[in-house]
Amino acid sequence: RPGTLLDRLSRGTSSGDCSTPMAAMSSPAAVAPHATAAVAVPADPAEAAEASSSESSKGSLDVGNQQGNMRVIFLCIFIANTGFFHGYDNGVVSDVFTMPSFRGMMGWPEVDDAAAAFEKGVTVNGFNIGAAISAVLAGHFIVDKYGRRPALILGSWLFALGGLVQSAAMTAWVLILGRLIAGIGVGITSSAGPAYIAEVAPSNIRGAMVGIYQSNICLAIAGASLLNYFDQNMQMGWRISLGVQVLLGVVTAIGLIFCSETPRFLQSAGRTEEALKILTSLRGGDEQVAKQELDMVQAELEEEKQIGSATWAEVFTNPYFRNVVVLGCFVQFFQIITGINAMVSFGGTLFGRLGVTGLLSALAPALFFLLGNTIGGFFLVDRLGRRSLLIWGMAAMSLTMIVGGAVALSADDPDHLSEAAGYTVIAMVVGYMFSFGISWGFGAWLYISEIMPLRVRGKAVGLCTGMNWGPANVISAFITPVMIAGPMGPGGTLLFFGLVSAAVVPFAFLCLPETKGRSLEEITPMFRFASCTDFRSFVRGNLRTGVGMGSDAGVASKGKLNLKGASTSNFDLGSA
Repeated sequence: RPGTLLDRLSRGTSSGDCSTPMAAMSSPAAVAPHATAAVAVPADPAEAAEASSSESSKGSLDVGNQQGNMRVIFLCIFIANTGFFHGYDNGVVSDVFTMPSFRGMMGWPEVDDAAAAFEKGVTVNGFNIGAAISAVLAGHFIVDKYGRRPALILGSWLFALGGLVQSAAMTAWVLILGRLIAGIGVGITSSAGPAYIAEVAPSNIRGAMVGIYQSNICLAIAGASLLNYFDQNMQMGWRISLGVQVLLGVVTAIGLIFCSETPRFLQSAGRTEEALKILTSLRGGDEQVAKQELDMVQAELEEEKQIGSATWAEVFTNPYFRNVVVLGCFVQFFQIITGINAMVSFGGTLFGRLGVTGLLSALAPALFFLLGNTIGGFFLVDRLGRRSLLIWGMAAMSLTMIVGGAVALSADDPDHLSEAAGYTVIAMVVGYMFSFGISWGFGAWLYISEIMPLRVRGKAVGLCTGMNWGPANVISAFITPVMIAGPMGPGGTLLFFGLVSAAVVPFAFLCLPETKGRSLEEITPMFRFASCTDFRSFVRGNLRTGVGMGSDAGVASKGKLNLKGASTSNFDLGSA
């Protein structure tokens, strides 16, 4: 691969088979399980897989036109701006909670008691619950039904409305209502944004585009921390900080009016001429390439229609669907429960209890979060791979939290650390944020978007996102302020998240195969396990080669499936 991000983006494709996302998601029959009555299964699964792989190779298109690629890149960058919503609303409350004027409005004492800790959890969870509900429902009822663009516009306006209600709040419950509305908006955009990017971004820069989305989350957290530092002692400071959400939402909603719908959605809605026009512009004006690609999309849609879309019942009862969705939900749960939102939303409270103040503690964690995400998302994810970053990133997160917690607990005065101890704790939190940014920050979102079978992708990604926003965030938001204000204190809180992170490392090592360099259709067979015996084979495959069930299927080095010798109980044309 080219050595720099600029090379990767400007050249568009490498010398190998770089299909567009639409081509990469070619045949639903090659992506997801289905009833055998829908599609005839050849007698020889190996021959069927080779034929399918051959057709996929023939359908691969060169989208290396620089002008077209740059247009796609700028479009994805703008859509990725919805990541600002996620990051800003999460990050802004951290220091708002410490502002004297805000604490006065909420009726909180100078030092948190149990009631204040509980209200902090409710305030943060107003946003989380709204996001969780809308993330699960938006994929099916809005994104897939009305389109990605209308969903993004709706989510942006709701985020702006929620920010307006928060900034104008005179009571705690009005503030929580505003956070609920903003959360619903962010849940919608977090479902529609990645789907939009996946359908227009070439596969060779898909990781980078998702990295931009996560970078914007980090950048928004850093921006919120900086603004809070300068307006923390102003009477209207917290209203200014929360009111920025209105500006972000309105500007994005207006900008989306000038963006097009994705060609794949338009084709699925029967708007072929419009889809061709937009796809031609995204491919640098090459109408022939656009027609070929759109023909592939239509073939995919026809097969998808023949097979049918999985129902919610199938998602939970079909083991091939259920198991990969469960893995995806664990990935999203572990991304949050290992402490990231505790640091983002309650970092100000934690440092305040330790007696650590100043611009360094306010800004350094967010900046290193952004730096780590930039390095991981743009330079390492397509070189080292997803699996390595997720394993070693979590190990580093565990180490830094454990060291930071041990230093804080061993201090003579846990409420007022010495200068050396204070800088050590800051360094460990900064190290944790950097480690998270370089690995799980963008990696968890990228991973679940890649591993889900096409027939359930909308519902599955929605469920995984709901797990992130719902149980993981709700639990984290309630237990963190209680732990900080309780006997565990800040040191015990850091130690707790360090031990949780350590417990996740074996999960990443045993259950997360490598997806780097494979099209979406080639990833699905790696997760094809239904029974305990299959799961043991899946784990062994990860231990031996890091490709899960793909080790039994013989995934070729060039990304083609070779099922010779594979058990027919595990693979057929439809299930592969």
